[in-house]
Amino acid sequence: MEKIYKVKSTGRGFFRMYVAIMSIQNPISKLRRQEREVLAEVMYQNYTISKDYVNPEDPKKWRELFSYERKREMSEHSGNLSEASFANCLTALRKQGILDRDNYLHSALRVYPEKENVVSFKFLMQE
Repeated sequence: MEKIYKVKSTGRGFFRMYVAIMSIQNPISKLRRQEREVLAEVMYQNYTISKDYVNPEDPKKWRELFSYERKREMSEHSGNLSEASFANCLTALRKQGILDRDNYLHSALRVYPEKENVVSFKFLMQE
């Protein structure tokens, strides 16, 4: 059986839904709500900034992603978090291995969506 649901979304909304879907597995399942919101925003900003680089994995991008101004913007879009709360969320992402000590996003979470995107699940029924 195959069932396809079409969902319209903005870029930021895509990443929120993506993180929500991926929260069924580790390490995202271990994150609190605010930490998941911060993760979705980090993923969105990574995607947005990568458009300015020939190589989306350019090391300069990571410095820009975690610049003071960009962190303020991310904290606002993650529920208007205080600087301390936002920093705590980033620490939690590092502890789970989602960000490394240099603030590089784990390679499995570097998502660069296109106009149409598909996330698939295969359910194996056990009796």
